[in-house]
Amino acid sequence: MMLFNCSLGIDFRRNHLILTLLRKSFGKIRLVDYRVCPLGSESPKEAQEAQWISLITAFISKHQISKERVSISIPREKVVIRFLRLPPATKENLRKVLEYEAPKYIPFDKEETYFDYQILKEEKEWIHLIVVFVRKKDLDPYLSLLKKIGIQPLSVQTPSAAALNLFCYHEGYKGKEISVLLDLSEPFFEMNLLQGKDWRESYHLPLPAEEKEAKIINTFIQSKINGGSLSQATFFVYGLEAEKRLPTFKLKDSMKGVSLPPLDRIEGEKEESPAAHLYASIGLPLRGLTRTAMNLNLLPSEMRKKVRQIGKPLFLILVFLALILSLTWGVGIYSVYRNELDDLRAEIKKRKPEMEAVEKLQKERGELAKEILEFEKITSAEVSKVEILKELTRILPSTVWIWNFKYSGREIEISGFADSASDLIALLDKSSLFEKVEFLAPVTKERERRVGGDKEKERFKIRMRLEGWRAGS
Repeated sequence: MMLFNCSLGIDFRRNHLILTLLRKSFGKIRLVDYRVCPLGSESPKEAQEAQWISLITAFISKHQISKERVSISIPREKVVIRFLRLPPATKENLRKVLEYEAPKYIPFDKEETYFDYQILKEEKEWIHLIVVFVRKKDLDPYLSLLKKIGIQPLSVQTPSAAALNLFCYHEGYKGKEISVLLDLSEPFFEMNLLQGKDWRESYHLPLPAEEKEAKIINTFIQSKINGGSLSQATFFVYGLEAEKRLPTFKLKDSMKGVSLPPLDRIEGEKEESPAAHLYASIGLPLRGLTRTAMNLNLLPSEMRKKVRQIGKPLFLILVFLALILSLTWGVGIYSVYRNELDDLRAEIKKRKPEMEAVEKLQKERGELAKEILEFEKITSAEVSKVEILKELTRILPSTVWIWNFKYSGREIEISGFADSASDLIALLDKSSLFEKVEFLAPVTKERERRVGGDKEKERFKIRMRLEGWRAGS
């Protein structure tokens, strides 16, 4: 894992904890693993926290994940999203302006609030931006829990921003058409409206027990985006209830279409396609691996990793030096090595037939050397095998048939058939070449079928040793 860029997403939902691990290598992003863990909504707070810690720790240990690149998402019902437009003059002190104006947009005290914003579009007369608010008491428990595990997250996101980042990464938008990112995760649904790639509106509402589709379509029509026209809107459905609800999602005749959101740029491990119901959770760790469209981050400013600021003059000097080195040294070295590599490839191609011929001769030479060595072993042994075979041929009767001969060190074994096996011991013992002649197994009689009648033979197995003075000669 350490050889690749990895990013972990921890998606805290109302009734689920979803863990997703993305890895970036060779320009591609792969979904390595994920876990969808149902949570007991009626469990005591301490028990639920212990369950979260156990699940997250086990997942991190399984994949040996670094705790330095972790993004989390908190439930959508805990945040307030506002789309605002302000005069351009506010841009210089935009955060101060939003702090001052916060009571207009939220139903709780601004002192008890974290918030972040992002400018969506700038015009001559207006700045269009999105602002996300969360109460400190709703976010701090998640941060405290992660601190117990030793995790300080890179970012705190919302499911809508995570899904939008994944949608824009796939360039799912088309021209100025309306795209509706619809997250179906009961008991709520979330609808995010885009015109082209501009985020225009976000709704988070409870799903009714019946006529769910009608509620969703009416919400879109009431948004007045592009006049609330369904004919130019494509619905991209995802979430934990997506695969169950999508086949039954009834389309009006004027509705353009309904489909799963694009996921083809995220590869699944073992060639499996990532599940669409995890769409927002897969988009969550994307920010740790690549540039994203939305950079909203509810993490308190004091907890964000500090980046050392260098002086502008020094920065410009370093950039200039890097540029000069790139153009003079880097390009020159690359050209030299490239030319040398081309020359080597050409020479290898030219010499390849000769190399193959030499390799063939070397192989034949090795085989011949092996055969010669075998012959030398036979002729240069302490006592030549040929000499032993000559001695056996000389002293044994012609009626003896030896079918197996073993020679190891000074010890010899012979097996075969004879008219009288007991006579062989004396014959072999008389030889000046052998000593300690003995039967290695009992003699057995076997009948040999021959022309003119059967003949009985004795099967024998004899062991003997070479005479000491002969073995040393």
